[in-house]
Amino acid sequence: MESKFFKVSALTAAMIGALSAAPVMAAADSAAGPEYVVAVNEFLDDSTLAGVAVVDTRSRTRTSGEPGGEDGDTWSRLNYSAYNLILDFTSGYHNGWLGADIGGYLSGDLYNDSLQNAKGEYLANEISTSNNLDWGAGEGNQVKITKAALKFKAGENVDGRFGFTQSNGNGVLGNVWSFVPGTYRGAELNANIGNFKATYFIADQFTAPWLLSKNDYAPALWSDTSWGIAHSLGLQGNATDALYLQFGIGQVTDIQYANGIDWDADKVTSYHDKTDTTGYKVYAKYNINENMSLAYDFYGVNDDVQYDGLGYTTGLSFNAKFGQFSWMTDLQYAKSDNDRDVNPRMIYTYGMTNGTYSLWWDALSDWNKSGEVSIYNRLSYDQGNGWNYYLGLGYGSGSKSAADGAMGDWDYESEYAVNGTVSYSVQNGALKGSTLRLHATMLERDEFAGAASADETDLRFQVIIPYTF
Repeated sequence: MESKFFKVSALTAAMIGALSAAPVMAAADSAAGPEYVVAVNEFLDDSTLAGVAVVDTRSRTRTSGEPGGEDGDTWSRLNYSAYNLILDFTSGYHNGWLGADIGGYLSGDLYNDSLQNAKGEYLANEISTSNNLDWGAGEGNQVKITKAALKFKAGENVDGRFGFTQSNGNGVLGNVWSFVPGTYRGAELNANIGNFKATYFIADQFTAPWLLSKNDYAPALWSDTSWGIAHSLGLQGNATDALYLQFGIGQVTDIQYANGIDWDADKVTSYHDKTDTTGYKVYAKYNINENMSLAYDFYGVNDDVQYDGLGYTTGLSFNAKFGQFSWMTDLQYAKSDNDRDVNPRMIYTYGMTNGTYSLWWDALSDWNKSGEVSIYNRLSYDQGNGWNYYLGLGYGSGSKSAADGAMGDWDYESEYAVNGTVSYSVQNGALKGSTLRLHATMLERDEFAGAASADETDLRFQVIIPYTF
């Protein structure tokens, strides 16, 4: 089963973060009386009701595993057009201390010609909701509430929230994203300490964006994983005007991974013993000047089942801006004690919580083979009239073969990817902020002798329309 690591793109994050709307007020002649009107208007003061409509059309090919085909045949594993209609409400604070945040989305497939299983279910595309982690895209209930939390604040330095919510990313617990975030059942407490913010986050449940229930992991069998409590402590802030720091430590208790699987009988036959994992995060960014920066990131996990100890990813990121041009160079290294592929999150299973590792190149590969050193370079150009372009090239090498004890989903000694994006954002008028985005990636791998072909391509066209009320 493919090991996947999915993060929100910079475009998506910026688009969602930019949404804004006018406050909504209660009617003055409410049948509940004037006291109710005052209370509701205070609750809604400084509130926003914002949303976005997304259409994502994609064809992702692979050169292995085609049903009825031979290794090396190129075929379209994901071939769909799916939509999201996202709505997000953020309230003000009643009596200056109590509020609520609610969010959700409606999804579906406009068309779907992706891989199907024996039950006739389409492969999950991570955009429309699915029956389980792998299968059933576009089927069943297509409405998901992603956020339903109460929030509070005490003065200017302490705030928190609890309910169905997301992590703010300060620490070692992050969010699984598609165009909407996954959902924790948990609580967060933040405290400002000088120039730094401390965050404690705790949860006992998580669902990936395209899942409706925590029970939707088990039916895919390989992802049948249970856990107890996930919690994280983080500290982030500016040490100087030029130096930003972030530190995190966390734990997940009572993780039980699937072990033996009888695929013919469609059941898990055994489980690993329960284990606790510990996560570590260190990040530092130094602004060399107003147009140039250098950052370091480390994310490690102690997992006795998956890594027989420590697995980690670490990297350097250099960014520079020259007028309308921008340049990025990232250098990354992954390593685990038992040479298993590294996933930078405290639960190894895909879609079950996420980490806060920052390097991500939208280039199909996770670049996470143990022992692999990878480098990615990207040149971007902002035309200044809504048009933006980038071209990127990644290369990785240094991993062991399966014959030498490496464990992972693919068996290759090196890989390279070329990717690029062309996007246009409407600059004014009723559709201001709407974006059209065309993205393509070609990934080629040099497999070890006897290993299955592992090349892929991806072509993706997205329409993103923000709206306000």
